Amino acid sequence: MFIKRTGSLTTGTTLNPNNVWSGSAFEYLKGPSFISIGIITAGTAGGLLAAQYVGSALIAEEFEIPFRAPTVDGPNQPETDELYLQAGGLGGDRVVTTMRNPTGGTLTYSAIALIQPAGGRRR
Repeated sequence: MFIKRTGSLTTGTTLNPNNVWSGSAFEYLKGPSFISIGIITAGTAGGLLAAQYVGSALIAEEFEIPFRAPTVDGPNQPETDELYLQAGGLGGDRVVTTMRNPTGGTLTYSAIALIQPAGGRRR
């Protein structure tokens, strides 16, 4: 299963609702799964902050999303070697990546999530 999201956040705002995966058919896990997530800030500046949860487990405390200038560094989306957030979850767990922009300008982001069923009982 695959989710891709792109968007932007203006100065001093958070996502609303504050989950980049909100509304996806895969936001809630269907059964035991492994999740790999990559997020970058693409464009001319960085500074977006994110935190990662799977179910009630905090996977990554708030961190600065890596910045990539597509004109210099390549694609404007994460690549497979940049899926640096990895976790496991159970059926019914919600995959949540929060984002906020504490900077003085609008910033864009690109995020992908790969969800691989781990077998076992589906909910």
